[in-house]
Amino acid sequence: MRSRSAEQSGRHHSMAAKKNSVWAWSRTGLMGALCLTAALSGQAAKGADAGAHEPSAPLPPAAEQGRTLFNGKGLCSTCHGIDGYRDRLPPQLSPNIRENIGRLDPPPADLRRAETLTLTTDKQRFEAIRHGHLRTAMYPLSKESLSDEEILSLLPYLAALRGTARAAAPMGGTGDGSSLQGDAKSGRTLYHEIGGCAVCHGIEGHLNRKPPISADLSKRLSRLAVPPANLRDPAKLKAQDDEDRYRSIKLGHPGTAMYPKNLLRDEDIRDLIAYLRTLREATR
Repeated sequence: MRSRSAEQSGRHHSMAAKKNSVWAWSRTGLMGALCLTAALSGQAAKGADAGAHEPSAPLPPAAEQGRTLFNGKGLCSTCHGIDGYRDRLPPQLSPNIRENIGRLDPPPADLRRAETLTLTTDKQRFEAIRHGHLRTAMYPLSKESLSDEEILSLLPYLAALRGTARAAAPMGGTGDGSSLQGDAKSGRTLYHEIGGCAVCHGIEGHLNRKPPISADLSKRLSRLAVPPANLRDPAKLKAQDDEDRYRSIKLGHPGTAMYPKNLLRDEDIRDLIAYLRTLREATR
């Protein structure tokens, strides 16, 4: 019979061997996942050079950066094809990935056929790129993957693919003057509810009309060193354009009681800006 110490030693070596085996398997799986991620990033970028087909017409300058992002770090070409040609997938994609893309239901949108696209405004396109597109394989992208500015740079390129090229757009709006400016009706709801704006700035922007609040909060508001701005008096507002308003809402306003609105999405802020515009215009 084997001694107890020998049995314990045998079990110890067996457990160590299993741990090493599990670690080796985990390490292999992890490395495989990392390699796939790196390959996808590299393949999309290489595909832009190796298999790209120049658009039939020269791109407007505003679309050039978008094209680089589309075929590069944005990874759009992985599903939608290089330069939006669905039959021109990046050449470095593995057969397995190509097969998986071919099985997508619904298939990736043909970005060169405007009549088949379900997103009709740049606001909708921005939100789909940032937050994903419901019931499709289009997943949300973090700001570390693509910044707001980079997504905005994609929009002129997508317009060029559709044959509706336009100028580049700032954060507060687009070249057509409407689609990224937000929805004032939604902004009004946000202002009076989750945005919490009415607590300080008043119902409908009237400083003397506050929603129901506690006596303590009312007292603290009256003692603010810098009182809340009158949103109906443009002459007294420090923010002079939508870029300033966006930053004030997003990041807070130094030296005032206005804190960063971390619960609001970027499109929520644009909706708020659209509503604030109606308050200023109502006094003219």
